[in-house]
Amino acid sequence: MNTQKAIVNLKFKSNLSIDRLNEISEDRKDVLKSTKGLISVFCYTNEETKTIGGTFIFESIQLAHQYLGQFLTNGLGPKYGILPMTLKIDVGCLKEIVKGTNFNPLSDN
Repeated sequence: MNTQKAIVNLKFKSNLSIDRLNEISEDRKDVLKSTKGLISVFCYTNEETKTIGGTFIFESIQLAHQYLGQFLTNGLGPKYGILPMTLKIDVGCLKEIVKGTNFNPLSDN
C-alpha cells in the first residue's frame, strides 16, 4: 500500500447562495472530522469567479479515492447545488511540503 500523503482539490460553481453553502459546510464538519484518513481540509470561496472548493489532505491516495467515491455517490453534488460542467477534481501525492518561516500562528492575519 502506498504510504504517501495525498492531496485532493475539489472546485465547482453552485446554484446556491454562499450563505446556504456555508450552512451546509457547517453541518458537515462532524462528518468531515470523522472521515477515514482525512488529515485536514481547507474550504474556500472566490467571489470573483463564483467558485467554491476545498483542498483536502489524506493519509494515502487510496483513502482520498474512497472519500471522493462517497462524495459523488452520496448525493453531495446536488446537496451543494453543483453545476455539473463546473466540477473539477484533481488528486495527487504530496511530494514536498515547504513551511513558511514568516507564519505566526498567534497572529490574526
